Amino acid sequence: MQQNRRIADRRTQDISPFSHHRLLGRRRASRRSSSGDTVAGLSDLYPKQFMAIAVSIMLLSLMDAINTLHLLQKGARETNLVMDLLIQQDPQLFIACKLMLTGLGMIMLMAYHNARIGIGIGIGIRVRFILYGTLLGYAALILYQWSMFRSLA
Repeated sequence: MQQNRRIADRRTQDISPFSHHRLLGRRRASRRSSSGDTVAGLSDLYPKQFMAIAVSIMLLSLMDAINTLHLLQKGARETNLVMDLLIQQDPQLFIACKLMLTGLGMIMLMAYHNARIGIGIGIGIRVRFILYGTLLGYAALILYQWSMFRSLA
């Protein structure tokens, strides 16, 4: 039986992480290739814990910004030159830019959570682990800032 397909199989192409299919889709995991290996493509729906992780990271980022401003009042100094420039211009601009950059990062990490970032030949790390690492990094940063409060008091 002859197939009269005018377009390529739509399932072989990844959809954009910003497509309307993200709201209406059903794919929770990546597709498998013809060899049976999982292809690190995009999924339509994200694991539920990712939303909790993303919200936690955003809250920790806000805490970081507020703690930074309080530490600066107690005599600490900002070592990030870009953030220091924003703080000097307007503290509210600093907080807005910090949250915007963190939010954009979260969107990208969640959109490509199944992808791998290559470290070397045949060695790679899934983007989802960067999401987990970001959460741990922010938690460690908040603990470090709290220790700075004690030493500056």
